[in-house]
Amino acid sequence: MISQFRKHRLFFLSLGCVILTLLFFGVNTIAYQALIINKHSEGQDQLLDYVIELRNELKGYHILPYALADNPTLLDFMENPKDEALTQQIQRQLEDLTHVSKTLDWFILSSQGDLLVSSEQSPHFKLDDYFDKQSLSNVLKDQQGEYILVSGYNAELSKSAHIVMAPVYTPSGLAGAVVVRINVNDLIERWNLSDDLVVMTDQNSLIFLASKVDRLLISDWLSNYSNVQFLNNTRSKIYHLNNESYLLQNVTLDDLKWQIHYLSNLKTIQKKAQNIAFISLGIFALIFLFWLYRRERALKIASKLENEILIADSALRQRALIENTHVGLLQLTKSGEISFANPMGLSYLGKSAQLNARYLQDFLPNCPENHTALTFVQSLQEAESKDTVLTSNLLGQEAMLQKDDGQLFPALLSVSPLEWSDSQGYLVTLIDISKRKKAELNLLEANTRLEERVLERTKALEVAQQELLRTEKLAAIGQMSTAIAHELNQPLTGIRTLAYSTELLLKRQEPEQALKTLVDLESLVVRMQKLTSELKVLAYRRPEQLIPTSIKMAVNCAIESLGDDAHDVQWDIELQDSDKVIAEPTRLERIFANLISNSVQACNELKIPPRIQIALQEEDGYISINYQDNGPGIDKAQLAHIFEPFFTTKPIGKGLGLGLAISANLAKDMNGVLKASHNSAAQLVFRLTLLKA
Repeated sequence: MISQFRKHRLFFLSLGCVILTLLFFGVNTIAYQALIINKHSEGQDQLLDYVIELRNELKGYHILPYALADNPTLLDFMENPKDEALTQQIQRQLEDLTHVSKTLDWFILSSQGDLLVSSEQSPHFKLDDYFDKQSLSNVLKDQQGEYILVSGYNAELSKSAHIVMAPVYTPSGLAGAVVVRINVNDLIERWNLSDDLVVMTDQNSLIFLASKVDRLLISDWLSNYSNVQFLNNTRSKIYHLNNESYLLQNVTLDDLKWQIHYLSNLKTIQKKAQNIAFISLGIFALIFLFWLYRRERALKIASKLENEILIADSALRQRALIENTHVGLLQLTKSGEISFANPMGLSYLGKSAQLNARYLQDFLPNCPENHTALTFVQSLQEAESKDTVLTSNLLGQEAMLQKDDGQLFPALLSVSPLEWSDSQGYLVTLIDISKRKKAELNLLEANTRLEERVLERTKALEVAQQELLRTEKLAAIGQMSTAIAHELNQPLTGIRTLAYSTELLLKRQEPEQALKTLVDLESLVVRMQKLTSELKVLAYRRPEQLIPTSIKMAVNCAIESLGDDAHDVQWDIELQDSDKVIAEPTRLERIFANLISNSVQACNELKIPPRIQIALQEEDGYISINYQDNGPGIDKAQLAHIFEPFFTTKPIGKGLGLGLAISANLAKDMNGVLKASHNSAAQLVFRLTLLKA
């Protein structure tokens, strides 16, 4: 369990953070719901208080118009509204009533709704801008002498007006009405709203009283809300204004058709919910941290016990490893004194030897092989006198050790500084390499014998190679000599015969026939000269300068040089004047001449009309010239020798086999290559590749 917790500690911490986050949002949601439910209940109570206060406020205005409705002067005025004296008297009374009652304006209307007299306290207020006189006349007739409260609205000014009306009756019937314009704005100022808002609308849903909104509410403001349901299944509305949310509650005054809308600001509720969530989160975080502390403390205690068990187990394993290892282990003190030896170390140095209180140098005899080891071991005592420990190591040093019975054996010695729990010292490892030394000697002897045998076989191979090379040279010379002898013997025999014939013709005094014989003699000499010139081509020097050379021109010159031999050839040449390579014109012409001559001779032997195709292929700055004919070709077994000197498929006397060898050497001299291969139709194709000009 402890190891699992340590292994997945990051996972558990992440899980704790996730739980705290979910806890924060859960507590925040529950607290928000509880606070908003409480706010909704408070809003209902607040709305009830507003309704009571509004009705008490309006109740004081009920009797105001009746204070003047039975006034004799008013009744006389209603009978004679054009009387100037009565008009002035009534106007003064209206002004006095306005000041005394702390109302806005007083008006006297006729039964048709016409304005007869006003207190003129509000010069910018006109009753006709808010109320329709026909509507007021109808209201007077419908109410039949009862108290009347009417609301009007001015669309241009976006303002409402409220009046209280009392009918005036004379002996002739309904004569008009006394109208008092009241002010209910004082209610908002008396209500302590803090961040909440109160909006009052009339029977037409028009705003006539609002707090702290400064005309921010539009005409259809009531449609900008969202429905919400609380955890107790209470339904309400959330209104959004100026990036803030309000809990919207309203109540309707049935008789007046007015509505009071109470908008509770939810910002405070949200802050309180967050504070509650943070406090809860802090409490749970403290609990969680306390649990982690207790858990970590328990883990440390358990880990300590586990480490003690592991240390004890490790000590047992180390002791078993030390005792059962096949390497000798010695523990030295700072001065080089042996303080511990494992069983293998005892077997190396002698089980009967008393190792305690003895030094490692006692088992190292003074011999050249032990010079390095003795120097290092003696330096241990010098370091101990200075109260220090050497930090350098002696690794894999071959030395001669002496057992307690005086027997010597080779060993691999290593000394390294080692710090124990309570002291410092050195760890020495010993490996007996007697078998390895014996194997090395045997291997050295085997290598010596093997080298001697390799030298003997190498000398034999060199002699055989020289003999084989001599044989091949003799065979090549013999083949060449046979071909040359045959090629030269024919024209020499002809020369000898023609010379004898010329001598006879001269003796007979036939000079014309002698001249004809001399012409034939000259043709035989030219033939011998041509054969010897082909042999000299093999020793051509490389061209000193390569120039851009036209491929098409080189092919044409080669065809012209062949004369009548290339007269009956069918040509399929895909070359342009702009196709040029870096070459020497004469050598390139000679290559094409050799290829064409071989093709013509091969086709003539089969008595078929020769057909030759030449095409180009460009790739990576090189131009490859593909040459193909309709001849018999060559076997695959002979294809590898096609460019060797004196190799030919023709019978002796028909050629020396130097044409293709010379062509390959010419291509090489121009930094190119000439290859031969078979295409998919098993036809022989020559490819000459040169640098593009």
